[in-house]
Amino acid sequence: MSHPLVDLAHKQYYFKSHINESLITGRTNANDENFKVRANDLVRNIDEYPHAFVLACLMDTGVDADVAWTIPYRVFETLGTFDIHELYKVSTEQYAKMFNGDKKWHRYPVRNAGFFYDGVHKIVDNEFMSGDASKIWSGKPSSRDVILRFMDFKGCGFKVANMTPNILYRYYGVEFSDYSFIDIAPDVHTMRVFQRLGLTPYVADQEIARIYTICKARELNPEFPGIVDGLCWEVGRYFCNPSKPKCSKCPFNGFCERRIISKADVWC
Repeated sequence: MSHPLVDLAHKQYYFKSHINESLITGRTNANDENFKVRANDLVRNIDEYPHAFVLACLMDTGVDADVAWTIPYRVFETLGTFDIHELYKVSTEQYAKMFNGDKKWHRYPVRNAGFFYDGVHKIVDNEFMSGDASKIWSGKPSSRDVILRFMDFKGCGFKVANMTPNILYRYYGVEFSDYSFIDIAPDVHTMRVFQRLGLTPYVADQEIARIYTICKARELNPEFPGIVDGLCWEVGRYFCNPSKPKCSKCPFNGFCERRIISKADVWC
């Protein structure tokens, strides 16, 4: 018998479950909604610009995802093109200048400008890709291979590499030969939810907490451990707040071991 968390995740995070959802959902620091729509359209267009998705993923560290995923469009606005071979012609100094302008595109502009530059050059120079980033996930590869291919990019760690096939599966309808290597991507939200659900112990060391979360997700659903990732992240961000969780409104209320039966919704 599966855990109710897994059952709920399967209902809400199945194949193509977010195919019509925007990847950029909140604050973008843009002046108008059209900017967000155009930025989302670019990273969504993996048929014409698969590298936009890859480069957006590489930017998704150290800043809110809604900021990171607009960066490819900011580059497009600046250069007037997003052709991979045109991006290849731009020097690392030029990228640094773009990222580090009057309104910085990233919290760490110079570092991430370097990751962007290196990502473009890897996509073009790598014999396997030869300018086509979609080869990373085309042909129903093992989820393991996709994760390892992403981790080969400078600036891409385990969390982001794990996130990418999960997003490709839900938001783009990309299939893999297996899903068993797609782990949960533990962050402050998912770790807090796992602890409050009683699935993992409370520990002070965050690295140990991450390991506990990954191992428990594998135990809950070994065929696809990461299926619970998006749901736990959303619950952690919007309901299971650190100090004042909205327990009565939380979708996990019925099976949370730490829930509070109180109208005040105050964590104690």
